Amino acid sequence: MKKFVIALAAVLFAGSMFAQTPEEKKAAKEAEKAAKAAEKAANKAAMDLYDKGYSFYDKSNTKMNEFNQNKQYEKDQAKVAAMQAKLNAEMYDLAKQGSPILGEALATGRIEEKKLFEGYHAQDFMLSQLINAELQHASKKEPFDTAFFAKAAMDMCDACHYQLKYGKTNDDQQKVIISQVKAKFPRLYTYLAYAVQFEIENKNLEGACKALDSYKNFPQKYPEIANEPSVANPEIPFSQFAFNIYYTAYQAKRFDICEKYFDEAIQFDDESSKAFVTQSRPQMYLQKGDTIAWTAAMKELIDNDPESETAEIAAQNLLAYYAGKSVDDMGKFADELIAKNPNSKIANYGKGFSFVARQKFAEAAKYYEKCVEIDPDYFDGNYQCGFCYYQIGLENGRKISDKKYASQAAADKEAETLVKSYLRKALPYFEKARELKPDDPSRWAFELKTIYNNLGMKDKAKSLPSAE
Repeated sequence: MKKFVIALAAVLFAGSMFAQTPEEKKAAKEAEKAAKAAEKAANKAAMDLYDKGYSFYDKSNTKMNEFNQNKQYEKDQAKVAAMQAKLNAEMYDLAKQGSPILGEALATGRIEEKKLFEGYHAQDFMLSQLINAELQHASKKEPFDTAFFAKAAMDMCDACHYQLKYGKTNDDQQKVIISQVKAKFPRLYTYLAYAVQFEIENKNLEGACKALDSYKNFPQKYPEIANEPSVANPEIPFSQFAFNIYYTAYQAKRFDICEKYFDEAIQFDDESSKAFVTQSRPQMYLQKGDTIAWTAAMKELIDNDPESETAEIAAQNLLAYYAGKSVDDMGKFADELIAKNPNSKIANYGKGFSFVARQKFAEAAKYYEKCVEIDPDYFDGNYQCGFCYYQIGLENGRKISDKKYASQAAADKEAETLVKSYLRKALPYFEKARELKPDDPSRWAFELKTIYNNLGMKDKAKSLPSAE
């Protein structure tokens, strides 16, 4: 019994919550009536707008029919051409006025369904006039509104799509139009390609991005023609346009757009373009002042192909970066690089430099010798290798001068062992450096002259140019 009472109380309570007073009922009816009136007014306004826009198509279509009728009886080709030019200009003006109005009406979603096919057909017709005129300007290399062309091309795709959606194949007139739309719809994909390129050339990056997104999404948005050959296998791949936008955006320092299209741009099957995208990304971060992202991007370049020239360039930049932080950081990173690619000339050079910075010339020489082994014509490797042995020789010379010997002969003997042996090791590397940069004696003449003099090669020493 208790359960029944509780349940009944709950029902009564709920009922009391939703009960309306006479005033509330009246207000609700008035609100409903006002909403219906507003809906009716909105629908009427949309249809009025539709009729206004459609009237421009009617006028344009009438003019075309008049021209075709007159043309049949005209034998003067010049006169026909003049009539055609006048008609095209008039039709363009009508389309320019009517298309935006009709487009606004169709976008309301309030147009009666039975009117949609004819509405989108009229819009298709007017947009064709506008697009053809802009294409003529483009073919003559005359200035034209690229943003307008891009929007018109995208709107025309929608017009074709909705004609196919709302057209009735049991209506003979509509059936003919549907057939024509199916034939031309795939070609509009090319219009979108033009739109992308026009916007890029005009450096309208936002417009180019919007057009490119439409180009990319075309097969998904219009599945009815996705399998058409020209759509399934486009003449211009998306990646090529992505690269063009990436390149233009990079030049304009629009790095947000570069980031958006990086993954697609790097897929473009062109080696020089791929190299530009790959190598520009770290520089982009550097210009933004984001050293963390720059470092990560440079390391990614190395990891992608440790033995490539690109990896060597990235390694060189990163070693310079770490050298600015500390010698230890530079040495540790050089070790990482050598582990990935033992034959990295730059990595071995960096490791050698980390030892030179700490005056550890014997350890450094091992890595510079590796540099020269990898690339015998590497000037910096030859010079540094010679420099290390030269410094070791000088160090040993200082040791000899600090020691007491029983005789000069004993001192000379140790000098021969400790000094001259290292200078002889240094000699071929400095001579190679001279061979590689004969016009820059400031890079090798001083050390080479010192070595010649110490090894008793006075004539060679005299033949050297000044180190200045």
